[in-house]
Amino acid sequence: MRKLPVPTGNPWKVTDNDPATVPVPLPVVIVGITGPYTERDRKLWAFLLAAVWDELGTKPIHELSVTKINQIFRETGGDHNTAWVWDAAKRLVETKIIFETSDGDERYEGIASLLSAAAVGTKARETGFLRFEFPAMLIPILKDPRRFSRLRVHFLLKLSGKYAVTLYELLESAANKKDPTLTASLDDLRQWLKVPEGSFKLYGDFRRWVIEPALKQINKDPSGAGFRVDMKPIKKGRAVDRIRFTLQKTDDRARMESDLKNSEMPLFADTLRLSTVVFEKAREAAPGWDVYALEQEWREWMAGKQKPDKPDQAFIGFCRQKHKKEGRP
Repeated sequence: MRKLPVPTGNPWKVTDNDPATVPVPLPVVIVGITGPYTERDRKLWAFLLAAVWDELGTKPIHELSVTKINQIFRETGGDHNTAWVWDAAKRLVETKIIFETSDGDERYEGIASLLSAAAVGTKARETGFLRFEFPAMLIPILKDPRRFSRLRVHFLLKLSGKYAVTLYELLESAANKKDPTLTASLDDLRQWLKVPEGSFKLYGDFRRWVIEPALKQINKDPSGAGFRVDMKPIKKGRAVDRIRFTLQKTDDRARMESDLKNSEMPLFADTLRLSTVVFEKAREAAPGWDVYALEQEWREWMAGKQKPDKPDQAFIGFCRQKHKKEGRP
């Protein structure tokens, strides 16, 4: 039975030792995406996917603290203001993706938004919680992608500029191939990187202003990316027709993947993953408390202890006991 790809690590904790990763289907990276989304929107979408992965297909509506989301982006070089989260969520709803799916022997082409809905109005801003949905028809593709990029979430968040973000996503799709290379025509690269039509038409300009700055960012932190990459132009006649990118995994990444492969542990890291709705129940169990501070305290208290069968209930019980023992803070 084929093992389905799953996230690894903890998206809520920025660390070099156990990098958080999330599998993203290649159609989301390179095929038929249109809309107003920005490079930061792409980052937010990948982060949201990693954060609520365990709930996909079981809970249609997810809820996350905007402050907590922004804290991770701040730790990786982002903005101190949370206003961008709401704006990015709206753009993700307006951004469309074309995908393929099947029903038996029948193949279908579908279209969906990257997020099917998001609550971003005045009331939502007052509560500080982003409520959102992934399209129901897209969820099976997200959970069981046949071809995907395993993105390192926090490295992705650290990148700046839409070309660096998208090029990293493309390169990551080749990192685990037997022949870790990606060869693409200039026209395909322009399309995948969403280069404005008519811009950088000359290869020299395209290389100088699009490819090289993006590669420089990625190669600047090979331990974060998990690989180094070389670029080689390929000519057709006298003109450059394609570019070949060759990847070499870092020793740390190769060692980590070997350990995971040879271990009896599942592919995903053995982290305590809580559902997004658990925090509402935690607020009821410990009224007046900062439930995210309680979560951090609970995780520190759980360190070294046996993982509970039902983490949500264990966390709520911790909050209830904390409130009962110490009262309102």
